[in-house]
Amino acid sequence: MSENQAATTSHAEMEQSIEPRQPVVADSERRARLRDLAEELGEAVQAKRRVVGKIETMQRARQAAQADADAARAKWREKLREGDGTLTREVQKLRVAERSALSLAEEYASFEEEIAKGVPRVELEAVDLASKSISLRSAVIQEAAQQLYDETLMQVTDSLALAFEVFCRAENCGLPSRQKSTLDELAGQLFWRINRHICSRLNDASVDEQVDTYLALPELDLRDVDMDIVRSPARLGMLRKQVLGSEAA
Repeated sequence: MSENQAATTSHAEMEQSIEPRQPVVADSERRARLRDLAEELGEAVQAKRRVVGKIETMQRARQAAQADADAARAKWREKLREGDGTLTREVQKLRVAERSALSLAEEYASFEEEIAKGVPRVELEAVDLASKSISLRSAVIQEAAQQLYDETLMQVTDSLALAFEVFCRAENCGLPSRQKSTLDELAGQLFWRINRHICSRLNDASVDEQVDTYLALPELDLRDVDMDIVRSPARLGMLRKQVLGSEAA
């Protein structure tokens, strides 16, 4: 069998042997805690969305009331000019409508301000949970990586030792002692080849799918989390101080 045929056969056997892995740390305390944190984070993000949604509703209502007031004012001023300053019943009704709309706009603004006071609290809760979730997710990935490394090493040690021994004999075969490569040199050559072969597989969609299946990480809802605060201890400290100050007041 030629070298190319052997390489093709080896690659085909590797393709057939690849099967989706199951998460090896599925029942670990860290993974269970990560699932709980991901759920709490989702609830915190939803709470923030509700608060922000209420503020946006009040903003739209205030803007609509202000628009009504502006329209009523424009109309009564126009009527007043047309009547040479005569305060007609229609003008009076328009002025009442303007005052009513302005009063309503002020109420909406008051509601908006009151609701906005709760934003730092829900923001802090979401940021805190996001920070803890991201940190714990990294720990879970490291845990899984170590376990997979140990598991893989146990499975392939004998095969690698055999392959390395055959490779050494092939490379040094027939050479005088002074020309033979050292074990370190031969190891560098062999594992360089292995590394190239492994790296050529990293962009395969099948490998990515296996990684996702193996890790089985819960999804973290970070879409409405202020990641700038998560990444900045100083800003997080300021936000926490703001929340504590408002609660103490």
